[in-house]
Amino acid sequence: KIIAKGMSYESNGSVYLSIDDFKTNGHNYRKLSPAAPDKSGETTEAEMAEGEGALSSSDGGKEKRSPNDFALWKASKSGEPAWDSPWGPGRPGWHIECSVVASDILGETLDIHSGGEDLKFPHHDNELAQSEACLGCGEGRQWVNYFTHTGHLHIEGLKMSKSLKNFITIRQALENNTARQLRIMFLLQAWDQPMNYSDQTIDDARAKESTLKSFFREVEALNRGDYLSEEVGWRMPEADRKLSEAYLVVQQTVHDSLLDNFNTRDAMSAIMDVISEGNIYLRTPDLKPAILLLRSIAVYITQILKVFGVIDGSDDFGFGSGSGAAGVGAANAEAASEPYIETLVSFREQVRNAALEAAKGGD
Repeated sequence: KIIAKGMSYESNGSVYLSIDDFKTNGHNYRKLSPAAPDKSGETTEAEMAEGEGALSSSDGGKEKRSPNDFALWKASKSGEPAWDSPWGPGRPGWHIECSVVASDILGETLDIHSGGEDLKFPHHDNELAQSEACLGCGEGRQWVNYFTHTGHLHIEGLKMSKSLKNFITIRQALENNTARQLRIMFLLQAWDQPMNYSDQTIDDARAKESTLKSFFREVEALNRGDYLSEEVGWRMPEADRKLSEAYLVVQQTVHDSLLDNFNTRDAMSAIMDVISEGNIYLRTPDLKPAILLLRSIAVYITQILKVFGVIDGSDDFGFGSGSGAAGVGAANAEAASEPYIETLVSFREQVRNAALEAAKGGD
């Protein structure tokens, strides 16, 4: 189809997309990673070598009309895999497979296309060009509506690479951390920027997980009591109003943050802020807690964390049993410690209440 439309050509058994003809037909090239002005829109030799990869040949430059052109079909050399074609034995160009599979399954327009930031150019730009040339995408229609490119994973500040011997597998990461802790760690970083896996970032995730657990347990302890037998509502107007306002703020901030390029980092920060307000509230002298308000906050936080994949299960709030969130090595330790932690939280609550009562009586 692309040859018939005059946007590609055969050369020595290979077929190349002609970038000049592609542009002449009203298309734009390098949409995702535009060439710098000093390149005059030209692709450098280094970029072209990366684009062709193992499909390039020593005389590839002589075969192509322009260094910007890239292979749709590559003639195979002796000993290489080959399939018969109208141009002789060869194999698909590097980018063809993605265009063919995606269009065959999803149709002529994709809403969202994802990948690592290193794939912007040449892979995704070339994939986009050949697909739009084939499908006739033009004014008013494009092959992909939105591209999302994730940042690379860095280990202690350095890009993860086998050559640097700082490569870590998910299985290895789960030996010392739970899946929940890893998810929180990634939520605390921008998805489209380099992500850092380090002692500092994982410790931060663990600290926030601990804060979440503590808050959930305190609210759960309050909900265990027969609070409906007492006066329900705001019995500490100033403190209750302040906590209620913090609840409204977190809902709006999380909503705005997720609309802003899926900014989970700010969303998580807002969640931790309302928990901080909740903890201050729970330490108020002569506490008469608005338990339903605290429960609403805990339920809201749980709902958001379920959306983020941090919490599973059907509990109204809290981490539940945690069976779906633990890693291989850390899971057993977490599950084994859960009953003891619950007991300690309950005991701490009793001591706190006793201390408050003693303070009232002047003892």
